[in-house]
Amino acid sequence: MVDTADFNTLKAGLPGNYSGFLANNTAYVLSGASLYSAGEQKPGILYDSTLTYRNAQVILTAQAADFGGRPPLRVDFTTRIHGEDAPLVIIVTHMKAFEDMTSYGQRQRSATALKSYLDQWLPEARVLVIGDWNDDLDHSISTQNGVALPTPFANFLGDPTHYTFLTQVLTDSNRYTTTEYDEVIDHALVTDEVAVDAVPGGVQVLRPDSFIPDYAHTVSDHYPVLTRYDLSGVPGPRVRVTAPLGGTFVVGTPLTLTWRSAGMDTVRIEATYDGGNTWAVVAPSVRADAGTFAWTVPDVESDLVRLRVVDTANASRFDMTPGRIWFTRTAPRVFINEVLANEPALPGGTAHEFVELYNAGSAPVDLSGWSLWDAINWQHVFAPGTVLQPGRPLVVFGGPEGFTPGTPDTVASSSGMLGLNNSSDIVQLKRADGGVVDSVEYFSTVDAVSINRSPDLSPDAGFVLHTTLTPGLQSSPGRRSDGGAF
Repeated sequence: MVDTADFNTLKAGLPGNYSGFLANNTAYVLSGASLYSAGEQKPGILYDSTLTYRNAQVILTAQAADFGGRPPLRVDFTTRIHGEDAPLVIIVTHMKAFEDMTSYGQRQRSATALKSYLDQWLPEARVLVIGDWNDDLDHSISTQNGVALPTPFANFLGDPTHYTFLTQVLTDSNRYTTTEYDEVIDHALVTDEVAVDAVPGGVQVLRPDSFIPDYAHTVSDHYPVLTRYDLSGVPGPRVRVTAPLGGTFVVGTPLTLTWRSAGMDTVRIEATYDGGNTWAVVAPSVRADAGTFAWTVPDVESDLVRLRVVDTANASRFDMTPGRIWFTRTAPRVFINEVLANEPALPGGTAHEFVELYNAGSAPVDLSGWSLWDAINWQHVFAPGTVLQPGRPLVVFGGPEGFTPGTPDTVASSSGMLGLNNSSDIVQLKRADGGVVDSVEYFSTVDAVSINRSPDLSPDAGFVLHTTLTPGLQSSPGRRSDGGAF
């Protein structure tokens, strides 16, 4: 943020009781004004009344040049964590921008300095390092001879026992966090003391450009990145399952169970196939710090499967997969059945664009974390707990104005739009890991007329204009192509 007056206006407009400051505010940061001038970008922080401010300082000032002249802001708080008042450290960083080799080297050195600081001064602390890291985690935005360079944050990624990028999931699923580029460069790094309390599936990129006109030029060229934490419960050892959060798995295929833990030596892996009435031991003892267990789905067909990780020293300390898991002998089949890219001339405009999915398989499919894309950008992420039942459709509209509230099997795009071009585009359905499940490419449209599989609900069929399939009917979101109910 540059302008203090704008920051104060933002703070005053927030609901609830929020406080905050920029790094040059000497009422909070004694040396801040000497490091940050009124007219330059500077880190800042907003926090609510659940946090008690203790102190703030600008750190790593000797490496300020490598941080692009923006050394990080450290803010110390106390808050209620597992029933006790406990310290929490937030570090706000804004690393050097740009793709050139000099900037790449600066980000590498900044990451080295930052990790050394954390290792030395905060080795057992609850720390979140948040902000604009200006580079991605799978590989760098910088290239050499046309080849992407390694991520400059490999030092953190190489120490998973102590550090976790919660935003790794965004990188792995090919999301993006800016208005102009297709990389994830805004990150949340946490120490292991915090990682265990991160809510699985709780990382989200918000899209305020769907309701703020000209967002990139009036607010920011970055989207907000949200992470969630559960600090309730009692102190002591704990474990949290991070995957799978639910889903459908085919007998004989791999299934990887992952978790985070604190204060445990070994854990036991258990499974239930009847909703929790009986539990079977899958693995009697696994190192807790391994955080992962690879398994092959057994020859059991059930929609009441749950997995849990249990502390071998105390069976009362455990966590289980939060959503239902289905084991099936038949592979699921979800596909794009109908697309309306050229919306009708109605109030709400592009909110009337829609994409209809259909489950032609015999088992439910958990769509949690799956996404819809156009040719370039993600437009919708399915909410946790979204399950598409066999023989049912699910329609995603560009916005809530596109359908009557309460319409079954219908949701509005999480980004506030679908952004489909009228001339030509590609509609893609992707799994949570970024793999493409189905895609549809079109090269022309007709006003207010969708394209639909022909025959209807046939996953391998081609697309035709809806009026060709059913004369007189321009589209049929959430219904069969002839207008009949499912």
